[in-house]
Amino acid sequence: MEMAPILFLMFSFLMRPTRCSLNCPTGKSNPLQFHLVRQCQRAAADDALALENTSSLQECAHLAHELRGLALNYAPGGPKRRLNSFDQRSLGKAKEKEQRNRSRLSVFEQPGEFFNCHVLRCPQNNTFSGMFNDSRFDYYSLYGRPTVVRNYSCIPEVGLFVVYTQPSAYLNASLTCSNSSEFTGSLAHIASEQRTNLLAHWLLEFNRKSESQAEGNVYLAYVGLVYNSSTSLSPLDFRNSQRESLQCFLYRAWEAGHPRVGGELSNASCVALTPQGTWQTLNCDRELPFICEIHTARSTFAWERSGSELDIGPNAVLECGND
Repeated sequence: MEMAPILFLMFSFLMRPTRCSLNCPTGKSNPLQFHLVRQCQRAAADDALALENTSSLQECAHLAHELRGLALNYAPGGPKRRLNSFDQRSLGKAKEKEQRNRSRLSVFEQPGEFFNCHVLRCPQNNTFSGMFNDSRFDYYSLYGRPTVVRNYSCIPEVGLFVVYTQPSAYLNASLTCSNSSEFTGSLAHIASEQRTNLLAHWLLEFNRKSESQAEGNVYLAYVGLVYNSSTSLSPLDFRNSQRESLQCFLYRAWEAGHPRVGGELSNASCVALTPQGTWQTLNCDRELPFICEIHTARSTFAWERSGSELDIGPNAVLECGND
C-alpha cells in the first residue's frame, strides 16, 4: 500500500513539463553578433548609450550587449587608423578658429576624438544618412546590412518592428512576417515588461500620428503568442514564434478576464497587444492589424573579420583597410 503514493509522485514528476519540452531559450542557443557594415565610417552618436575607450572590438561588443545596444562604432587604432584621413585640417587663421570652436565643445560632443567605442541605440537605415566619413572607425550592427523595407521603426534597446494596419487572421499575419521578401522576421516577441510596455507606447504614438494623417488607429494588434491544443502542453502553454513556451518567462500582462480558455477558444487562441500594454486572447480567425519583428542577422564564424554583411552601396567608403 505504501508504494502507491511513491509511484504517483514518480509519475507526476515524469509527466511534469521540462525545460526541454517547453523549448526555453538559452544564452547559447542564439548568440547575438555584431556585423561589420561600413568601413572607415561612423554613425552619429548624439544619443549613444555609452561612449567608452575599450582595449578591443570584443570588449566594445561585450559592452554593447550589456547595454542592449543595437549597433556600435569602433576605432581599432594602429598606424593606419590613428588619424582621420578625411579630416581636412585648416591652415593659419582658419585653423585657429577651428581650434577655438572645438575647445568650446565637451568631449561628449566630439566622440570621435575622445572615445573609440560608441554603443548606439539603433542601427542606421538603408539611407545611411547619419554616417560620417572617418578612417579611424568602422560601423557594426546586429542586423547587418539594413533592410530595404522603409516603414519600419526602431525601438531603442529592443529591436526593429513593422506594423501592418491591414487586418489579417493570425495565421496569415504570421506568414506575412516569416515569408517577407524584404526582411527576415516573425510576429513580435512580447514576453518581457520592457517589450510589452515599449511596443504599447509605440502603438500609442502610431495612433497619435495616424490621426493627423487620416489613417485608422490600431487598438489591438496580433503579436507572437498562440495556444494550440495539438502542440501546447496545457491551456496556459502559449508559444511564441520560436515555439518557446510562455512558461519560460516570468512576465505576464493579461488584461482583466484574460487569458480566456474553453468555449470557442478550447482548441486555439491567439494573443493581441493593446496600446494600454495588456494582452488579450482572441479567436485566431479574427482579423486584426499585426506587428512583425525584424530578426538580427545570422551569426558567422570569425565575426570580427567577416565581410558577409559589408555594405558597399551609395556613400560607402572603400579606400581604407584594417590593420
